[in-house]
Amino acid sequence: MNVTGERISRVSLPVAVLCLGLAASAWGHGFMRGDFGRRGGPGGRAPRGGLVLRLVFPCRAGCFDADRPCGEAAESAAVACGQDSCATQIQAARSACQADATSDACDTARTALVTCLQPCLDTERAAFTACRTTADSCLTACGAS
Repeated sequence: MNVTGERISRVSLPVAVLCLGLAASAWGHGFMRGDFGRRGGPGGRAPRGGLVLRLVFPCRAGCFDADRPCGEAAESAAVACGQDSCATQIQAARSACQADATSDACDTARTALVTCLQPCLDTERAAFTACRTTADSCLTACGAS
C-alpha cells in the first residue's frame, strides 16, 4: 500500500467507527425518545403512537407517554426562567446576531447569554434527570413486556 492509501485508511477507519457508533446510538435512543410515534407503516407513516409497538409493549408505551409531559415541563420552565432572568442578554444577542450570526459581536452576545442562562440550564438538567429516573423506574417495573 502506498503512503496515500495508508493515510486514507488511517483516517477512514476511525471515521467509519464514529459514524457507526453515532448511528447505533441514535437507533438506540429512538426507542426511548418517541419511537412509538415514528415507526413507518404504509407510505412511511404510522398511526399516532406507533400502534404495533403500543400493542406489543403497552407498559413501556405508558412509561414514554408519562415521560413526555415531564420533559416538556422542564423545557418550558427553563424557557420561562431564561426569559425572566436574561431579558437584557436575550435582546443583546438578538440585536448582535440579526445581521450576521457569525460575527464576533454575535459570538460575544451569545456567550454572555449562555453565562446568564447557566442557573436555568442547571435547573433544567436536574429536572430532566428526575424525569429520566422516573421513566427508568417505570420501565424497570414493566420488565420485559
